[in-house]
Amino acid sequence: MIKNSKFYFLNILKSWRTFWIVAGISVTFSSFYVCKNESDLTAVKDRFPGRAWAEPINVQESLPGINGLTAKDCGVCHEDHYKEWKNSTHANAFTDLQFQAELAKPNSPQWLCLNCHIPLSGQRKEIATHLKGGDVFQPVLVSNKKFNANWEKEGISCGTCHLKSDSQGRTVLIGPTGANAPHPVEKNREALHARCNDCHNQDYKLNLSLICYFKTGDEYKESIHFPKEDCVSCHMPSVNRNIVIPSFQKEKRDSHRHTFIGGGVPKTFALFDSQWKGYQSGLKIGEPKWFLSEKEGIRLSLTLENTLAGHNVPTGDPERHLIVEAILQDENGREVSKEVQKIGQNWEWYPEAKLVSDNRIRSGEKRSIDWVLNTKPGPKPKFGILRILHVRLTKENAEHMKKNSNYASPEIGKKIKNIELHYPFANVFYEAKTDLNTGKIQLTSKKNLLEISKRGGL
Repeated sequence: MIKNSKFYFLNILKSWRTFWIVAGISVTFSSFYVCKNESDLTAVKDRFPGRAWAEPINVQESLPGINGLTAKDCGVCHEDHYKEWKNSTHANAFTDLQFQAELAKPNSPQWLCLNCHIPLSGQRKEIATHLKGGDVFQPVLVSNKKFNANWEKEGISCGTCHLKSDSQGRTVLIGPTGANAPHPVEKNREALHARCNDCHNQDYKLNLSLICYFKTGDEYKESIHFPKEDCVSCHMPSVNRNIVIPSFQKEKRDSHRHTFIGGGVPKTFALFDSQWKGYQSGLKIGEPKWFLSEKEGIRLSLTLENTLAGHNVPTGDPERHLIVEAILQDENGREVSKEVQKIGQNWEWYPEAKLVSDNRIRSGEKRSIDWVLNTKPGPKPKFGILRILHVRLTKENAEHMKKNSNYASPEIGKKIKNIELHYPFANVFYEAKTDLNTGKIQLTSKKNLLEISKRGGL
């Protein structure tokens, strides 16, 4: 009793006092641990200063005069723009199977990749605020209560270009003219046109084997079209039309198309038809000239000139490239000889990412290609075929994607395992068949090139 009385005197045998003493000790140690670890945290904006892709654009759920900020909300009034955007590559930036396969890799810094593919805060389930030790692979993720799953699936939507946060953190909607509308709109044409480079002109090494390398903006500054034209001039051509639905009774005016036509290899086979309506290669392809020589065999002479594109051809993703094929066929259409040339970048990815070579065609460059195709004893060649493909995904890389398919969700993983059924690897944008005896050239029509591309297997 004497012993217990002493402890009672100290007031620690009472259960409620015991609880608070233990809690206090726990808080003390926890605070020490948290403060210690907070010193190891780096704010994302400090890790990537001045990089637009470092953080998602912080936007509200709505603005005055608008029911919401998703592309579907915008489409209620801007119907034509919405329909165009819906068939664009931008609209498929998140659902793109190649991107989903990269995102699913265990070593993928998902939060950072998503900042370009779904760049608005409302599209994000979680938002990275800090990095442990400044490491992009150790983000501190905060759950986003304003996450909109439908908005996420929209990828690069209207708000990507037309919404921004001002210095007070308020959401501002910008447009090229600042036109009078039911909602406030700030005139800022320069910001709209500059937005492309935030993702399409980046060069950053995250670690030895992981880099972002998209230099289209720098290529444009060295092009024959700078500064007279810009990205919008070609990829969003202007057309005179209604800006809003007829019930607003507004006069027609010049407006940019929102199809964002690019390299002509869409994210799904179903998008070929809509995206090829405005598609045109940046190359001027000279008439193929075939020469027969008893000593050399058969020679092909060809010129490729980058007259239309304000950047290299091809541009963008380092793995994009052109394949130029020269084929000899006998009178029955059987292949006698073939030569292939790749036009693009060559990279070594492991153990360190390194650009090894780059033979892309620069803006304004005229390039001559001369081939000698050796003919073996046997059927005599009758036709010379010149074919040019734009390749987005190689068969070798597709096989690597399949190996990582189990890391994706069951629905996405199933599609990746059968990627060739869902995802176009390439298109054929030029094909000419020359009769070697008469010299007559037959060009494959754009309609037939489209059908060949839609069949896949390229």
